[in-house]
Order: sequence, then structure tokens, then C-alpha cells
Amino acid sequence: MSSATPKSRSAKRTDLRAFQNELVSRMMIPATVEGVVSQLGFSAGSERWLCRLQQTEEVLVSPPITSVPMTQSWFLGLTNVRGNLYSVIDFSSFLGKTPVTHNTETRLVLLSRNTGAVNAALLVQQVYGLRSVKGFAPTGQGTQDKVWNVQNWMDAEGHVWHEVDLGKLAQDSEFQHIGR
Repeated sequence: MSSATPKSRSAKRTDLRAFQNELVSRMMIPATVEGVVSQLGFSAGSERWLCRLQQTEEVLVSPPITSVPMTQSWFLGLTNVRGNLYSVIDFSSFLGKTPVTHNTETRLVLLSRNTGAVNAALLVQQVYGLRSVKGFAPTGQGTQDKVWNVQNWMDAEGHVWHEVDLGKLAQDSEFQHIGR
């Protein structure tokens, strides 16, 4: 039998959110002091991607997803995150690649509201954590027909990283058009 009262559980959730916000703030300070922006690294299919940490709300293990009929194959459906419904997009499938394979490393990246997205999440294959492009070499602008692929980078090991602007992605007409 649990000794925690509903009030104490609520306080723990609030404390956890405050802790997460403080942690993100502390992680951002060194990045801005050095003039280097921290980015979240993740994979979609076989490709590596980067997005600005400020454009994400949270990264979490994917809760159950309820499919929605008559939608694009890359639109997986809706999921409940703490009482809020989020649209879930298989980012690899959206890119025209093989859909994400669900396993223990699969994650949801929640897009921040400051991107213009309303409760949207990308299902990604794996999250690599924070990356800095300080040691990366630019390989040129991303895909010309995808304005949200703003830059491509190569790391010291020879891996290509595509930088996605989640704000531009959220405003992309293809991304917004989920119906078939």
C-alpha cells in the first residue's frame, strides 16, 4: 500500500518539472557563454539529425499510440502525455525512408510550442543526447526543396548530421497535411 497521498504525488511531479526546467537552463548557460548552441542529436532511420534544444519540449519513451483512420502513413496517430493529446509523426517515414522500428531506444521528441506546433511529437529511432557543432565541419545547406533542413554537418568520425529547424518543419504544408 502506497503511503504517498495524492497531494504529495502532485508535489513530486511539480518538483520533477521544476528540476527538469532548471537542468535545461543550466545546460544552456555554458552553450551560450561559449557561443555554441547545444543541439539534440537523434536518428531517423539510418540518418542522423540535429535540432536546437530550445525547439524541443521533452524527450520520452513512447506511450501507446492510437491510430487515426484516413491519414498519411507517416502520421501514426495520437498519444496521451500527462493528459495532453499529441500528434505523433514517424519522422523517418515522413522523410520517405523505412519507418522507425520500435525498440527500447525508440523515443518521442515533443516539439516546443515556440515552434508553432501544437502538441506534435516526432517518433525517432534513437536519441544521441546533446551535441555541439563546434567540432563539426559544415557540408553545405540541406536539401533545397526542404527549407527545414537548414544545414548539413560532418563530425570527426565522418558521420553526416542533418540540422532540422523544427519551427520551419512545423509550418511545412506537407507536415501539416496529415489527411489522405
